[in-house]
Amino acid sequence: MQQSTRIPNLIVPAAGPKAPKRCKVCHTSIVGEGYSSRGRLYCCERCYFRDIFLGEVLKNIEGAYLATIEALVEAIEAREREVGDHSLRVTQFTMVLAAQMGIKGRDLVPIYCGSLLHDVGKIGIPDAILFKQGPLTGEERRIMETHPEIGYRIIGPFGYLSEAAEIVYTHHEHFDGSGYPRKLYGERIPLGARIFAVCDTLDAFTVDRPYRKAQPYGAAVGHIVSASGSLFDPFVVEHFVAAEEQLRNYVARLLFQGDLRGEGLNCNGLGAPTEHETARG
Repeated sequence: MQQSTRIPNLIVPAAGPKAPKRCKVCHTSIVGEGYSSRGRLYCCERCYFRDIFLGEVLKNIEGAYLATIEALVEAIEAREREVGDHSLRVTQFTMVLAAQMGIKGRDLVPIYCGSLLHDVGKIGIPDAILFKQGPLTGEERRIMETHPEIGYRIIGPFGYLSEAAEIVYTHHEHFDGSGYPRKLYGERIPLGARIFAVCDTLDAFTVDRPYRKAQPYGAAVGHIVSASGSLFDPFVVEHFVAAEEQLRNYVARLLFQGDLRGEGLNCNGLGAPTEHETARG
């Protein structure tokens, strides 16, 4: 039998504890099983979403810009907690649908930013109106409907957010021109806003609100399809239907896990909604 060669002065370290599993996106230690996809590990739904659906998008946003965006979103969500992580949820739905439509790379950046910041103008809406439980009066509705323009004025001066600001300004416009604040119609509404409008309605249907219980995914699909050509762009609705499996799974996952923030936004570690309900969302 051949004897092994002895190598002098070789120090073999004693076996120690295994290195902790770390999230591919935020690099924090993963407690429990975490999320796994294509051999990659993630600590939470948000990190999974960033890596799988955003791809190179976040690399196109400078760190300081992203920090500004996320700070604004924190301000929105901290004030309006009764709708949970609405801005994050609807952004996820919007990015899934945009990818289904073939939008990719740098073209996803303004859609991502505009979706996250769509409700930033609600900072300028009085609490008595924003949190009112019953129907809004005509004057209260008029004030509520100023939030897209307020949001546009807040982020419009940031040059790198100019395209996102247009989505913020137009996210309540309808394909037939019956929306607000400018009654734009058809392709005069930015494509990102037309995609967002469908996904905003999906969120309004499938998540509990103080004034209405969540409804099944199929109810949301039925409403969106029935409003194709009036509220929504038929081209976008066609792709929405094609993306049903992905979107349905996303809705189920988010509802199952509840709060999708993990440890924070910067992850370190029955019938259709009424007009006044969708105006608030």
